[in-house]
Amino acid sequence: MAHVTPEKASAAETPWPDAYRVFRYVSCQIVEHRAVFNYELVGESDSLKFTETVDFIPPRLAPSPQRAEAFQRVVELLYLVAGISYYKVAAPPRIEICSVSTPAAVEAYLRNLYAHGLAEYAFRNNLPRALRPDFVASHREATLPLELPALSRHPLVPVGGGKDSVVTVELLRQAGVAPVLFSVNPNQVMRNVVAVAGTPMLEAKRTVDQQLFKLNELGAYNGHIPVTAINSLISVATAVLHGLGPVVMSNERSASSANLTWEGQEINHQWSKGLDAERELAQVLVYCVGRGVGYFSLLRPLSELHIARIFAKNTAYDAVFTSCNAVFKLRNAATTWCGNCPKCRFVFLALAPFMTRERLIGIFGTNLLSDATQLPGYRELIGLTGQKPFDCVGEIEESLVALQLVAESVAWKNDVVVQQLVSEVPATRIPTAETITGVFTPSTDHLIPAEYTKALPCV
Repeated sequence: MAHVTPEKASAAETPWPDAYRVFRYVSCQIVEHRAVFNYELVGESDSLKFTETVDFIPPRLAPSPQRAEAFQRVVELLYLVAGISYYKVAAPPRIEICSVSTPAAVEAYLRNLYAHGLAEYAFRNNLPRALRPDFVASHREATLPLELPALSRHPLVPVGGGKDSVVTVELLRQAGVAPVLFSVNPNQVMRNVVAVAGTPMLEAKRTVDQQLFKLNELGAYNGHIPVTAINSLISVATAVLHGLGPVVMSNERSASSANLTWEGQEINHQWSKGLDAERELAQVLVYCVGRGVGYFSLLRPLSELHIARIFAKNTAYDAVFTSCNAVFKLRNAATTWCGNCPKCRFVFLALAPFMTRERLIGIFGTNLLSDATQLPGYRELIGLTGQKPFDCVGEIEESLVALQLVAESVAWKNDVVVQQLVSEVPATRIPTAETITGVFTPSTDHLIPAEYTKALPCV
């Protein structure tokens, strides 16, 4: 990645992102229901200061002192995790935590989050140092867990506007569980999905320091961060504040699948959605707050294709859901499916075996399987070229199974993309009946509590 030197630096100076040697966690405050996070990049001759805020909707009833303490602790953990957005500007070798208690268990979680959650960022910027920064914490006292009373039977379900959270909401309701929906910085897609669900909704507003965008224009290091970890902790803080819970995510099993290996480490675009990240966050929450706060993914046992098959049974959300990431950009977001990205290609292919042509084309506004320009992207999805795209898509095996299913479908088998890909797949890569069955067989590796397994009859 090329880096532009700001006007304040001369040509003889160190390129400016590398001139910052320390990232410092400065302060974390809660003012009424606003969390204020301050961070700093310390350079050789100056520093960059950042402020982020998260605004929570006040609860109808004031929380008990114990629940208020739990909220404070979750917000402090959020503060530590959200700092990664500002660290990545320069990826300095040293991280100093001066403002909140960071016992060994919390530091270990944070180290792992940086190492795995920034792996794609480090790979793309060729910054192996970002995987192993030196953490220095001045407050290390142990945390005494709180004995929170059991939370309500109203789980908090984060909604991103795509098919996965829709499936979670509907499965919970079919099981007799009444969820409360939640979004961070909800856009119109999310609000439309919630409106169709007809379910109560809470929200939070996360405001990143706008200086980030200017620094990116000047050549700051930039790239993917573990945003699911950030949004998960905002969700948990909201659940604690409002006496709801557990927080039920909608992350599938294929999110744990890596894209490639680099510097001896797996690089997974979806790491913070994967099972390891879910397990680690659940464990550190138990350490910090106790067992009164739950966190798990209901869809963890299922493949993307299995989720697509379940989603396809319900037509109510066809006109409002969108899984395309272009809709969720912080700046210059699209308003519907872009029709030309790995996510659009994969979701179209995943839904095609379970929907009519008219229905699926109506959802996307186009037929991606009849568009030959989509072939290079589909070759990556099925593993013929390159690597699995850095996007929230299923495993290569799932894409091959989906291709096999549409190739056997009267509705789709004559489309140019289907015919061309089928002709290119080696005989040794054609999915067997056993492989197809495996894609639709739930995994037993998950964190779903016993009382929630009834929402997934297949588990």
